Amino acid sequence: MLKELLAEEQPVVYRALKTAAEENRISSAYLFTGPAGTPKHEAAVLLAETIFCPEHGLACESCETCRRVREGLYADFRWIDGSAGSISKETVDALQADFAKTAIEEGSGQKVYVLENAENMSISAQNSILKFLEEPSEGVTAILTTDNIHRLLPTIISRCTMIPFVPLSAEERMKKAADEGIDEDDAYFLSQLGRNAEEMKTLCESDMYRNALEMLKQYLNLSGMRRNELAVDFEFSWKSRLSSRDAAKKENMFLIGAFLDLLSLYAHDVILRHEAGPAWYRDAVMNAQGKAEDYAGWIMIAKEQRDRVNKYNDLNLVLAQTIYRLEEYNRDHRI
Repeated sequence: MLKELLAEEQPVVYRALKTAAEENRISSAYLFTGPAGTPKHEAAVLLAETIFCPEHGLACESCETCRRVREGLYADFRWIDGSAGSISKETVDALQADFAKTAIEEGSGQKVYVLENAENMSISAQNSILKFLEEPSEGVTAILTTDNIHRLLPTIISRCTMIPFVPLSAEERMKKAADEGIDEDDAYFLSQLGRNAEEMKTLCESDMYRNALEMLKQYLNLSGMRRNELAVDFEFSWKSRLSSRDAAKKENMFLIGAFLDLLSLYAHDVILRHEAGPAWYRDAVMNAQGKAEDYAGWIMIAKEQRDRVNKYNDLNLVLAQTIYRLEEYNRDHRI
């Protein structure tokens, strides 16, 4: 159940929502913020169920009302998914027009809308939703989620009750991966890429994860392919070519992001002389060229380039810039 998941992974969030529900102090607007993979989606579903559920306190999760909310079949509940594309002003205006009407369902007369990945609203959409948040209609609750709060207008943030989500530690994620039967070597890498057991298991079985590892091996000169040609080889060897353009871009965003995350992990392990992961990786860490402290530059470059991995940028260009910056840095530091 969602309550059990939240209580285990985000106990502070769970207690905050439980107290608000039991004391009838549900705010008119919430902002769930935290890294991708934290259970903001699940918490938004649970809060929406709670608002409509006839039971007192947190949602029972088993009644007909909760089921309909969870399945998106409740007439006074709207879910707008910003992870699937930019949220336009027209979408927000249509939402406001719809919610200006009287509630359709019998019961409390409440209405709830969720803006998932609200940071993907256009600026005009953010200005439009701001007016909705500043003058909330009676019985309307807004739930916004974001992986990147810095892309939201400060005025939107100030109008919401902020609920921060914290990621599980790598050690906790490794334990969850082991519980799912994931090999120990894969668990070490997946604990950096996946945020929960289900996601790690899905990644472990995917070509995206395997290709990200091959990209790392190439850059570490472990595959027989030249590291300065990685951007070219990405185009011909690793890049996703799904028939759906949006799906392909989403996979390629993950692939480049995962490569950069793994590169940061490697640099971190070199600096700390941390021996973990499969034998080929441990050997690469212990045989790293140059001074250990010089690898801090890899982490800085990987982090800066990671922030550029989004649907608005040319991913091939982002990767090419990454390799160029790394090679320039390597020449200066003799890595």
